[in-house]
Amino acid sequence: MLNTAFADEEAKANRLLRVPKQRLGNVPAVMATVIYAVAPVIRLTNLGIRQVSPEAVEAARSFGTTPIQMLTKVQVPMALPTIMAGINQTIMMALAMVVVASLVGAGGLGEAVLRAMGRGEAGNSLIAGLAIVAIAIIIDRVTQSVARERQRALTGE
Repeated sequence: MLNTAFADEEAKANRLLRVPKQRLGNVPAVMATVIYAVAPVIRLTNLGIRQVSPEAVEAARSFGTTPIQMLTKVQVPMALPTIMAGINQTIMMALAMVVVASLVGAGGLGEAVLRAMGRGEAGNSLIAGLAIVAIAIIIDRVTQSVARERQRALTGE
C-alpha cells in the first residue's frame, strides 16, 4: 500500500516536470519574459534622468535646447550608468525566466534543465543550470564594464 502511494506521487511529480507536448511557443514566452523583466529598466531610467544635475539642465536650457535635445543630448547621456544598471537587472531577470519559459515550449537551455529534472538526472540539470548562470555572469560583466566606461567618460578620468 505504501509503495503504491509513493509510486502515484512520483508519477504526479514526473507529469509536472515533463515538457508539454502541446507547445504554446516562443511568442507567449517572450511576452511573459518582457512583462516580467521590463520593470527595472523603466524604473532606473526614470531615476537616472531625474538625478541629472540641475546645473547641467539649466546650462543646456540657457543654450536654447529643445525638450527633445535636452533629453537626448544631456539627460540620457548623463543618466547612462543608471540606465545600464537597469538594463543589467532586466537581463538578469529575463535569464531567470528561462526555465519558466520552457514550460510553455520556448526551448533552449531551460528545456534542457526541465527535461533533465523530469528524468531525474540531477547532474545534467545542474550542468544546464550552470550554463545559464555562466551566461548571466558574462552578460553582467559586459554591461557593468560598459557602464563603468561611460561613468569614466562623464567624470573625465
